[in-house]
Amino acid sequence: MKRRFSLISAVAVAAGTLCTPAMSDPAFPQKTVNFVVPLAAGGGTDILARKLAQQLASIWGQSVVVENVSGASSIIGTQRVARAAPDGYTLLVTTNGAIVGNRYLFKSLPYNPDKDFIPVSQLADIDMVVLANKALAANSLKELIAQAKKDPGSVTYASYGNGSQPHLLMELFNKRENIQITHVPYKGLGPALTSVMAGETMLTLTGRGSGDAAIRSGKTKVLNYNSDKRDPAYPDIPTSAESGYPYFKVATWHGVFAPRGTPKDIVNKINKDVLTVLNQPEFREDMAKRGYEIPTRSPEEFANVIQDEVKATGEMVKAAGLKPE
Repeated sequence: MKRRFSLISAVAVAAGTLCTPAMSDPAFPQKTVNFVVPLAAGGGTDILARKLAQQLASIWGQSVVVENVSGASSIIGTQRVARAAPDGYTLLVTTNGAIVGNRYLFKSLPYNPDKDFIPVSQLADIDMVVLANKALAANSLKELIAQAKKDPGSVTYASYGNGSQPHLLMELFNKRENIQITHVPYKGLGPALTSVMAGETMLTLTGRGSGDAAIRSGKTKVLNYNSDKRDPAYPDIPTSAESGYPYFKVATWHGVFAPRGTPKDIVNKINKDVLTVLNQPEFREDMAKRGYEIPTRSPEEFANVIQDEVKATGEMVKAAGLKPE
């Protein structure tokens, strides 16, 4: 069963949507819309945001600009949107880690993940592969555990920030298998993949599509597929359950969030137009090639998914023994 990590209770969402200005713009948008991505350029979130922006610009007849504001485990960019005017013109395009993992890993945040955002639309779900530098001796999870036990701390893994899905799952892996694989956080998936290809770190977890270029480079290899079934693109790579570690499984979602107080009709308008893009056959085909599953949920359905996944994330953090900084 997939674990998806999420945020924001239905009560918080209701509170956010009720706090709306008396009037909203019925002809939204009438000017440029900004997508803030709190991760570095080149990663899966950035690619998805840019493809979505291009299609929405055609629908809206207005520019949609993507701005990468990375750093501090996605806190900087996320905070910017939390403080933006609640008018629909500044939106957050992010993954679980920005607002789910951070709540468990930091004692205090400059934004309230339960109150400062309204979920607008879920964009994609992504199962992950374990991608390793070719120089790593291990060729499977079992061999990885053996290598880590033989030389504790010698194997390093890259993530796209504290609280990201690779970070949470690998720390759970360390805990469950009584090993020490050292965490090296980066400001985005692109830099994390580059570090593995260069041999600065030895492995990472990534969506299969996002890791395709690294895999084709010949500098990396796939050790494991974190899903319930094998990936047709890599039919020889075993799943976590087949490898004997059924708990070693995590997925990332991408989603769009608006600042709290954004009028409900604008939230619904954005969701409707995002779903138009997500349902385009060409868009879905392109995302499928990248290993993305494309859900089509309303803001309320997305909020319900989030509510359930906050609990699942808390359970994983507790099991991994992680403490807030």
